[in-house]
Formats: sequence, C-alpha cells, structure tokens
Amino acid sequence: MRIQCNHCQAVFNVPDEKMPRGRQFKATCSKCRRTIIVEPQGASGGKGATIGVDGSLSEVADAPTAIEADLDMTSDYDSPLEVLEEGAMSALVCVDEPERLKAVKEALEDLNYYSSVASSVKEALSKLRYNQYDLVMLDEEFCGESADNNTILRYLQPMPMSTRRNIFLVLISNQIRTLDNLLAFTKSVNAVINVSDIQKVKLVLERAMADHRRFYKVYKDLAQVIGMA
Repeated sequence: MRIQCNHCQAVFNVPDEKMPRGRQFKATCSKCRRTIIVEPQGASGGKGATIGVDGSLSEVADAPTAIEADLDMTSDYDSPLEVLEEGAMSALVCVDEPERLKAVKEALEDLNYYSSVASSVKEALSKLRYNQYDLVMLDEEFCGESADNNTILRYLQPMPMSTRRNIFLVLISNQIRTLDNLLAFTKSVNAVINVSDIQKVKLVLERAMADHRRFYKVYKDLAQVIGMA
C-alpha cells in the first residue's frame, strides 16, 4: 500500500500485512518525522487524511512472543507504524543510558540507518509488532531490566527463523566481551558489544555485519533460487 505524507509529500510503500484493517491509524514519516493520519478506504476522510487503506487487507497479526505484553495503542507516543522510503535501512534503538545512546545514534547515522528510539519496553514491543527493522540495538539494562530477564530479548528469541534471520540483533552488555560469538549464540543475538567498547560501536557493527553477510550469502543465494527468500 502506498502512503503519502501530507506534510512533506514523500510517498512510501508499506507492506499490506502491517496495515490495521478498517480503522484510522497513525504512522510516522521517516523524512520529516511528522505524524501521518491514514484513513481506511470508504471511511469519511478527516482532516489530514492521506491515501486510503484497502479495506480487504487482513488484520495485523500478533508477533509471536513468549511473554504477555500490554500493547495498548492509546499510549502517549506516536503510532508505532513507521514508513520509510524504499531501500532505506532501519534500526530500532533500545538504549536509555545517555552516553551509550549518543554513541549508538551517531554510529547509525554514519552508517546511513534511520533510527527509531524507543523510550520504554512497552513502546519497543509495540514498534517491533508493527515494523520490520534491519537492525535492533538492545542494551541488556534498558529501562532498568537485567541481563537474565530482558523482556525485549525474550520477545525476539522465539520468533520464526523466517522473520528473525532478517533482523541483526546487537546486545550491549556489561558482562560479555565484545564480539564473543559463543556467548552471543547462547543469547540468540548476532553480536555483542561490551559497554567498555561503546565508543567503538561503529567499527564493531561494520565488522560484525560484514561477517554476518558473508556467513549468510550462500544460504540467501540458494533461498532465492528455490523461492524461499
């Protein structure tokens, strides 16, 4: 479905399966960061309404999760649905310690990622439910949680591999050494950055993602040939 921002006029393509059915909803424009109001087709267009949503679209399915999460969409933050230009790379940032957050945001900007920063566990879960991110940066202590009981990590771990393999998940840890692949595997994450190396986050990300691309290249090429990708 094509959506147009009525503030900056940018046009985006949003996967049909991410669109709520039969009701008005809000999205965030990745270019101007303003809120877009989207009306379903057939509904009376309200002020600020944009391109309508096809009424035949299926409901957004709940993402698989091992925990119970309150995903009330009437919270104070904007709608969790974010619209990006085709080909743009997106990252969800679940980091709230100021120094770490600053380092992560600067690194992602240098790497040409569109960063969406979650301010709470509830907001992060809501964003994950409605969006497909290329990269998730997760501090194990985000919002006062612990390494052994991290809600977002528990949410991502049971995802089907067809979905999970498209997310590069990086854990920022106080305990695990940077790029310790064995412990990263036990945590079901793609890479680990120790907090002592947070100022090197760009270099660590470049190395870890390069290794990841090489590892999956053969698999992805084969999957495309046989129609699995």
